[in-house]
Amino acid sequence: MKSAYRGLEARWHDLFWEAEEGPSELLLLDAFLQEKDGRALYVGSGSGRLLGPLVAAGHDLRGLEISPEMAALSREKFPQAGLVEESWQEHEGSYGAIVIPAFTFQLFEDPQRQLQRLRQQTDHLYLTLFFPWAELSGDLPSNEWYFDRSMTLPSGETAELQTRHKLKEQTGSLVRRHRYLMKDAEGEVMRREETEQRIRFFTDVALKKLLKKTGWEVEKEIFNLGDGEEDDLIYVSTLHLRASEK
Repeated sequence: MKSAYRGLEARWHDLFWEAEEGPSELLLLDAFLQEKDGRALYVGSGSGRLLGPLVAAGHDLRGLEISPEMAALSREKFPQAGLVEESWQEHEGSYGAIVIPAFTFQLFEDPQRQLQRLRQQTDHLYLTLFFPWAELSGDLPSNEWYFDRSMTLPSGETAELQTRHKLKEQTGSLVRRHRYLMKDAEGEVMRREETEQRIRFFTDVALKKLLKKTGWEVEKEIFNLGDGEEDDLIYVSTLHLRASEK
């Protein structure tokens, strides 16, 4: 991944995530790891929001995080959780399982190459991917800034997030720019930062073809983090993958 969380993006990441009140991956990760033997690796473990509770539950799980600021938060909040501050592309080692939740895999460049490398390090892989229905359908305006979310910080200031995206449907690429604004009680901007992420997304057919080509097969698939009805629009897919027989 080229980008790493820093500044306001790192400081506010968990606050915005928790404010959404959506389903958590914690139970899904716990169930997956219970069925696996040996040490597991959590790629993109961030502030330890999920890593810490999983380690506390008894899982032999190591975190891997590229952002120094997120790694510092993890060590502060969950000092008992083993953490390596390094990019996954530089990390060596074999594991009983590798977990990459929270859409982190979609930030990787060259997904085929990365899946092939993952296949060399483990026989069991957990991935969570999202599909940008709101952007594709036009529910969110393309190439212009729009309000995303805001919340009141414990210190009393307002944290506001604005987003701008550009979609390349043919290549399966979504570029998101985020504008983070810290405002005082009168609404004046005290601090402003911008970041950019390039997210790769896959149709179901393209994903299954990619997995087959890189030596993986789907063992289990969970839709929308296990929340909702069977006929709901699928915006998140969680995959339990295993190495396919050669």
